[in-house]
Amino acid sequence: MRKRWNSKELVKLWILCLGVVLVSVQVTFAQQQPAKQRAAQRLAPGLQQSIRNSQTRAVRVQVKDKARFLLWLAEAGYEGNVQTTTTAGILTLTNVSEKALQQLAASPHVTYIDKPNRQAREEIELRDADFSINNIYASLQAFPQVQGQGMIVSVKEGAFDPNDLDLKGRALSPETFGSTFTSHATTMATIIAGAGNTGPKGKGIATYARLSYSDFSELFPDNGQALTSKGISVQNHSYGVGVENYYGLESAAYDREALQNPALLHVFSSGNSGDKADQVGAYAGITGFANLTGQFKNSKNTLSVGALELNGKIGVLSSKGPALDGRVKPELVAYGKGGTSEAAAVVSGVALLVQQTYKDLNGTLPPAALVKAALINSADDAGRPEVDFEAGFGNTNALGALRTIQQNRFIVGSAAHAATQMHTITVPAGTQKLKATLVWHDAEGNPEAALALINDLDLELVNTGTGQTWKPWVLSTYPHPDSLALPARRRPDHLNNIEQVTLDLPAPGTYQLKVTGYNVPQGPQNYSLAFEFIQSGGEWVYPVAGLSLQSGEVNRIRWQGTLTGQATLEYKVAGTSEWHLIADDLNAEARSYDWEAPALIGRAQLRLRTATGTITSEEFILSRQLKLNVGYNCTDEVMLHWTKLPGAETYQLWQVGSTHPELLQATSDTLIILHKTQLQALPELLSVAPIISGTTARNSNFISYNQIGIGCYIKSFIPERFVASQADLKLELSSIYKLASVTLERVSGDNVQPVQTIAPVTQLNYSLQDPAPGPGKNLYRVKLLTTQGLAFYSHTEELLFADDTFVQAYPNPVVAGEILSVVAAGDEAVVQLYDALGKLVYEAEEFGAIKEIPTHKLRSGLYIIRLKNEFGNVVSGKVLVQ
Repeated sequence: MRKRWNSKELVKLWILCLGVVLVSVQVTFAQQQPAKQRAAQRLAPGLQQSIRNSQTRAVRVQVKDKARFLLWLAEAGYEGNVQTTTTAGILTLTNVSEKALQQLAASPHVTYIDKPNRQAREEIELRDADFSINNIYASLQAFPQVQGQGMIVSVKEGAFDPNDLDLKGRALSPETFGSTFTSHATTMATIIAGAGNTGPKGKGIATYARLSYSDFSELFPDNGQALTSKGISVQNHSYGVGVENYYGLESAAYDREALQNPALLHVFSSGNSGDKADQVGAYAGITGFANLTGQFKNSKNTLSVGALELNGKIGVLSSKGPALDGRVKPELVAYGKGGTSEAAAVVSGVALLVQQTYKDLNGTLPPAALVKAALINSADDAGRPEVDFEAGFGNTNALGALRTIQQNRFIVGSAAHAATQMHTITVPAGTQKLKATLVWHDAEGNPEAALALINDLDLELVNTGTGQTWKPWVLSTYPHPDSLALPARRRPDHLNNIEQVTLDLPAPGTYQLKVTGYNVPQGPQNYSLAFEFIQSGGEWVYPVAGLSLQSGEVNRIRWQGTLTGQATLEYKVAGTSEWHLIADDLNAEARSYDWEAPALIGRAQLRLRTATGTITSEEFILSRQLKLNVGYNCTDEVMLHWTKLPGAETYQLWQVGSTHPELLQATSDTLIILHKTQLQALPELLSVAPIISGTTARNSNFISYNQIGIGCYIKSFIPERFVASQADLKLELSSIYKLASVTLERVSGDNVQPVQTIAPVTQLNYSLQDPAPGPGKNLYRVKLLTTQGLAFYSHTEELLFADDTFVQAYPNPVVAGEILSVVAAGDEAVVQLYDALGKLVYEAEEFGAIKEIPTHKLRSGLYIIRLKNEFGNVVSGKVLVQ
């Protein structure tokens, strides 16, 4: 018997069914939403924009299993091309439509979809290097044995010129470079490791390092094992691809390579788009922030470097952070008037010196994380206090970084999850500031994750006596210009794999650096710690002992330290006690001053006085850069000379050796004669340097003794006019050293006739004349006679002597169709041609000493030439046309 439903029961049943349907819809919707979110997270920010624009493009796809993905791709009906990349598990797909992109993002075999390979662009080149800003001259004076010996750097971009004078003999496998070189790459290589063979400005930072080239047409990292097997420990990347501020496949690949090759350091320019805004992501539309030029620069285990101007301020065009997940970028800045390319090259050069210092002490290369820690911890504040998104942790200080390693102020350790490591340090009395920096190379991040950090360590400073603790400095990552510009605050850091703690005026005593494995899923995690005790006072960093400043010119001098307030700047000449005022209203915290040095030659010192202390420089040299000149270049010998420099005891002549300048010989004279037998096995480039108070001052630029126009005494010998009514010739000598006489000679076959002799020879320039030249062509040469009786001759010059009655046509006879040249007195003339019957066949106004007449319309036969010049004189002659 069937149950009958009343109206109330039917309503209840309907409500129950409706609820079941709604629950089912909610479950289905809930299942669909995470799937859509996951698909969106698998797309790089730039690709999300491309979906909205319905663009068709190539993409890079990271897959779990290549074989299964390709099978899935075939079943999905994909018709484009599939290409492998240099990185395992990543493929390039072409002709990907909006629909195909959405299908790829939803595929269970895909983990991330990124932009394809892009065209890299060099980011400006050297304009005016100044290594004093980054204390490089000071580091080379303090550690003269550390100049890149035994180190190798790779320059990834276009090929540098391996035959460039400042790089020659030090390129690895130059035969693989091809034939096209870029000035940008050559400049970057020169900043890093130039030998100084062209002159002082051609000398780089790690001047004895060797160099390798890598093509930047592929943006994925080179095989790290292949690099390190060649001995490469630093790779410089001074290029970009436009604003890309996210952690993508290339970022992850660089982090993976760095982790697998822990001694290899990658240094990137941050970019020259500091005035631009990203168009996608959390920081979209915020001008002046988050504008790194390449996702590979967002990697965690590399360095990105911004550019500092000459005045110490951050360059407007220098690209800035943060990274998309809020991490600090760039980590460092360095001087780069020409852009961040130059700044990156500076840091690469300094990194080589840091590595060499460690290697010389320990016999092996340091972890790249330690090199980063030393560079970052020793950097000088350049933006807002402590850390910011413009200058990162500060301006690179080569002297401080090398001292960190030399003085053993670092710790290398490891931390497991939830474990704590305590490192005890003793802070000396008089410390103005304590700095400690923790760096670790983290596992590669997941591009689709919100945060790139995998293993999270925490750094704290602990006063063991009081128990007081200090946390690292962190920045606001809120996407608003005001928030991103806020000063750093002490907080736990769960974004960066670099943490820094500082403490002003710490009480002397025992402290501990506490490293905790806050969250280490892939541990244990290796780390490096660097620390520094900045003492009160200061020191001069430019000039330093033995360095030359330009006498009588403006030189930018530099000091560092904790001096504050108004300062008085003075100088004195070595050996005297009197200090001379330079300025008495300086701000000691400016750390630099443009000093117009006195026009003195010799040793000097500088002194900076404040209410809180005085710093006095070591003795340096005031000198002028000499100019080396070629006096003559004869068959058997070369004579070189330069201007006498008051105060110079002797002079050194330098030659370009196989790789670097080498001392050739010394002299007390300002002139030197070298026999060609001395020079046969040597390059033709030479330079001179004065010795002042026992110290070699700045050398001249290198010049070639085979300069164009410099012969055996004769620099030039030419007629004033090739066609003239009198024979005037000009002679310029390169030297008069040991010349007894100068004779102008007229040459006619084997007959040589002297026409003018000058003795003694007292000047470099002469006007020579022949009072009685023959009509038409005359040949002349100059004979030089030395005091030793040696004769030297110039080349022969031709002069056409044309008086008022002279006319000459050549070639004669002339073949119809050739140009007929007519020589006669005067620059302007009416030229006429008459045939044998007296008919005028050509007439034109011609200009110049030699008039040219076309003959292509003339028949064979004899013609009369008639010329009337601007003076009214008429001359005539004959010519035969064949």
